Amino acid sequence: MKKKCYNAAMSYTDRKKQILSLFEQSSSVSVDSLTKILYASPATVRRDLARLEEEGLIIRSHGKAVRINQSADGCVPYAQRVTVGSPAKKRIAESAVAEIVKDGAVIMLDASSTTLQMVEHMKGYSDLIVITSGILTLVELMKTGVRFYSTGGRAINESSSFVGQTAIETLKTFNADVCFVSCHGVSEDGFATDTSERENDVRAAMMKQSKRKVLLIDGSKLGVGCWHNLCRVSDFDDVFCNVPLPDNIMKEIRNFHLI
Repeated sequence: MKKKCYNAAMSYTDRKKQILSLFEQSSSVSVDSLTKILYASPATVRRDLARLEEEGLIIRSHGKAVRINQSADGCVPYAQRVTVGSPAKKRIAESAVAEIVKDGAVIMLDASSTTLQMVEHMKGYSDLIVITSGILTLVELMKTGVRFYSTGGRAINESSSFVGQTAIETLKTFNADVCFVSCHGVSEDGFATDTSERENDVRAAMMKQSKRKVLLIDGSKLGVGCWHNLCRVSDFDDVFCNVPLPDNIMKEIRNFHLI
């Protein structure tokens, strides 16, 4: 039997470009086909797909990879965002709670899928107050003993969030110790960006009412410049991420937590 020869010289970056280019022709690609196209071993392909999934670019399913669908404005539907990059988001959320959340604190959470993951790790706290604009976050908070408040406001189905002036006015009635927010992307020049101006307005109000401001992002967000700027990444007191940020951004950050 003829032994298969694999291309060991090709880097992950090169394989990533080829894999993503295949999704321009098809919505899904099998592991078997990728091993043939890339001249890579099945183990290498599976490792690459695991990294791409953690970066939020694909979802793995039954021996194949499926590209994340985005709308015209670059917004990933919330139902997909909950699962995209989930391993990294879970680690980031758990670390953020462990390192920053203290009993007796007043906390604000935006409606992101990353802050949603934080709720599970708050169950052991007895004296927290949480204010959130996340509809699904409210549902999860109901399963805990944590005291919580909703911002109220206009409900947005696509993002499962409350937005608008009602939400902003509610936030003005609270003084928080810390707020935790995420965003769709971090641009190359160091801005936290998003596809929703209305959600950014709520995040900005949370930041204004909080003593400490924390940004939670995973590697899939880096280099993504959406059309609306929330603020500079350097405006946050703490940044949690599963990969290092570019040097030009890293040097501006006060407290960086590599997960």
